[in-house]
Order: sequence, then C-alpha cells, then structure tokens
Amino acid sequence: MEYTIQLINASQIVSVTITGKWDSKTDKAMALDVMAKVAESKAGKVLVDMRELQFDLPIINLFDRAKELREQRSRFAPVSGRVALVYKAGSKKLDESLIFFENTSRNRGLPYQVFKEIESALEWLSK
Repeated sequence: MEYTIQLINASQIVSVTITGKWDSKTDKAMALDVMAKVAESKAGKVLVDMRELQFDLPIINLFDRAKELREQRSRFAPVSGRVALVYKAGSKKLDESLIFFENTSRNRGLPYQVFKEIESALEWLSK
C-alpha cells in the first residue's frame, strides 16, 4: 500500500491518494500523517481517493478501524471537519462494507462519508 498526501491550497483540502494492496500498519501510519497535515495546514477537509486501493476487509475490521480512527483523532487539534472517501464502485459487498464503515464512523462522531465519484465528494466537501 502506498499513499501520497498534498494540500490543495485553493480549497483548503488535504488530498490523499492510496494505491496497492491494503495493509493495517501502513493504513495506521497514513492516518497519522493525514492528521498531522491537517493540523499543520489547518485545512478543514480531507479527500481520500482510494479508487486504486485493493481491499476486502471483514466487517469486524471496519468496526475496529473506526474505533481506532476516533482514538487517533483525539490526539490532534485541529482535526478535519469532513472526510470524503472515494472508492471504485464494485461489488454489492464492497458497497455495503463501506456504508457500514461510514455509519460506524459517524456513530463515533467522525465526519466521514463515502462516495463513488470524485465530483460528488468535492461537492460535499465544499458545503
């Protein structure tokens, strides 16, 4: 799993692009790097483009990941106000898994929303 993080100054969005095969260790490090970039830039929005990420996580892993993200975010100030996750439309299982992750995250007070299209994600972030 590889990722790049950059700040889109014009819109104050931290943009993250993830590729390759998902792995837990890199995912956790990436989340901390993103949060550090948000804190440094004071950007209130994050766009995560994971259309080229290969993953198939059991529901329990998604549940645990939302919990971990909540704990990680509690160590940073400021944190982003919105995080848009963009994924490549695929199987019904993938759709259901990411909707579950979105709901689990929101139940923990995390401002995450999933999208299948970059344009929709950017529109939501701009609100």
